[in-house]
Amino acid sequence: MKLYIYKRFIRHSLLVRKWAFTKWIFIALLLLLAIGEISMFAVRDVHFSPSGFLLIGSCVIFTYCLFMACLCVDCVRILVRNGVPKSCCSPTSCCNQTQKVCLDSINPSQNALSASPKLQSASNASPLTPRRKFLQGMIDTSIALLFVCFSVQGFKNALTIPPVKEVRIKLAGLKKPKRIAMITDVHIGKTLGYAFLADVVAKINALKPDLVVIVGDLIDDKIENIKADLEPLKSLQSTEGVYYVAGNHEYYHGVEPILAHLQTLNLNILHNKHIELADLNLAGVSDLSAARFGYEEPNLAAAKAGLNTQKPSVLLVHQPKFVRQNDVSDFDLVLCGHTHAGQVFPLSFFVWLEQHYVHGLYKLPQHTQSTHTSQNIESKPRQTQLYVSSGVGFWGPAIRFLAPSEIVLLKLEGE
Repeated sequence: MKLYIYKRFIRHSLLVRKWAFTKWIFIALLLLLAIGEISMFAVRDVHFSPSGFLLIGSCVIFTYCLFMACLCVDCVRILVRNGVPKSCCSPTSCCNQTQKVCLDSINPSQNALSASPKLQSASNASPLTPRRKFLQGMIDTSIALLFVCFSVQGFKNALTIPPVKEVRIKLAGLKKPKRIAMITDVHIGKTLGYAFLADVVAKINALKPDLVVIVGDLIDDKIENIKADLEPLKSLQSTEGVYYVAGNHEYYHGVEPILAHLQTLNLNILHNKHIELADLNLAGVSDLSAARFGYEEPNLAAAKAGLNTQKPSVLLVHQPKFVRQNDVSDFDLVLCGHTHAGQVFPLSFFVWLEQHYVHGLYKLPQHTQSTHTSQNIESKPRQTQLYVSSGVGFWGPAIRFLAPSEIVLLKLEGE
């Protein structure tokens, strides 16, 4: 990204053409950003002030936003350039009085791509015409404005309390409508703490849910560092309880003491087991990363053992790819997190490659369920649905770009 920023912005900036020393200032800033990025990963297991970690993480954000700004402006330049008739320009001259724009007026570096090094050097050293100076100024200004907009929006999306997203889902056999408040991937730890979680809890309580589910990655630090930050969880209100399964980040930071403390905050842990509620079964499994750390791996058979088949069943599992590796056809609805909807575009593509499901409501491949009656055996289609939340918080640097966070209100209705 830094090489692209240098080639497409710094080399041709009006500031560099006017004052050569500014080029070295820009290069020094890029080096400082690189040092900050390396530092963020070097201290990821060290606990220090949230503002300090936010500052270090900002180096990643600024690099990404400047790269995206350069890329967006370049895309516009390519579109404009391809729309210019070839008859408008000659290899050595600009446009005539027809007000059509010449290629080398739009992109002053274009000739340098095909010229020899000597000609390229001469071209860079040659003074700009007023027209080309204006166009280059517009390019510089556009990159600067986009950089500021992307940075502000990225911070805002990550650090503000997410909106509530309502999702209506029909479940066969559900006798009474249910309101489930769902949160995932809060990542309380190095940056997000007590105040953020307290506001999330207040927003959940205002929904008046029947039950609350937390589907992993609630915590992103060792439990001894953030016990005070988790106190707002005690205030969660629902008529049928608060239920939780761990994500991969709880295992990274020591899952046993984390689970022990969460139980003191009135959270019901659903690892490889289920509970029968008034109108549905609620089950959960441990995360796929459990075996890697020597803990009990997800056991779907144990989680669904003894399910009341007269009621619809909901499964909590952190990573969506679990449903591709296991037969979840005994459940009507599966709730997942983990993906952050990519968190930063275009990482959603790589999330899709690994998890296959990125964000939103999906209908899984249909299975057939046998229904036993006193007279015969019937077969009826059963459709398992999957909802993948984009999550509440963020991992790493404080940025969300084209991947907004959410608190989910699932409105379950019978059909």
